[in-house]
Amino acid sequence: LIDGKQPEFRGVQLEVSAQGQKLTGAARRKAVRKLMKFVDWDVRFQPLATDPELLDVLARLMDDTPVLFQEMALLKPPGGREKPWHQDCAYFNYPLGTTIIGVWIALDHADANNGCLHILPGTHREGPVNHFKRRDWQICDTDVQTKRDVVVPLAPGGCLLWHGMTHHGSPTNPSKKMRRALQLHYRPANAGQIDTDERMQHFGGEVRGAEC
Repeated sequence: LIDGKQPEFRGVQLEVSAQGQKLTGAARRKAVRKLMKFVDWDVRFQPLATDPELLDVLARLMDDTPVLFQEMALLKPPGGREKPWHQDCAYFNYPLGTTIIGVWIALDHADANNGCLHILPGTHREGPVNHFKRRDWQICDTDVQTKRDVVVPLAPGGCLLWHGMTHHGSPTNPSKKMRRALQLHYRPANAGQIDTDERMQHFGGEVRGAEC
């Protein structure tokens, strides 16, 4: 998919520093930040996304049948940029109270040296937080409760699940190592939908009159 062998695939996102360049081969592979909506393009990923044990855990957490609605391959190459603190639910048009669950599977060793995940445990119980378009769609830096920060290193194959309201992010990768991972988002089968305007009433800092 990265090398363009599936020309119809449009889910490749490059690091900002590489955007606009015509890269091929190893140079292109090193510059890719993210792949979106890849499961249906490679049959090897489908058993992972529909693994019975994973779906059983998700069903118990949601009290409903889990439905995959987003998948990303997060490559974070050496020098890869941060993902600022955010709540996943701030990106999705589902009503407040919907149990969205993120599943993050490490493909490489992910640690504090190459940009592993950081989370603020318990923040999923604290409701929506204002997000602003700054370096990304993010929680304002001054609103992040850094004293509660927990670093989550994972070995290859390690898996982290979190609620879509949990505050989390990952810093830049200053090392010379890749930090590849797969991230899947699931919703309950009975989840309703809202429009973007309603979502912004809950999460949009400027819409809510907040400042950052």
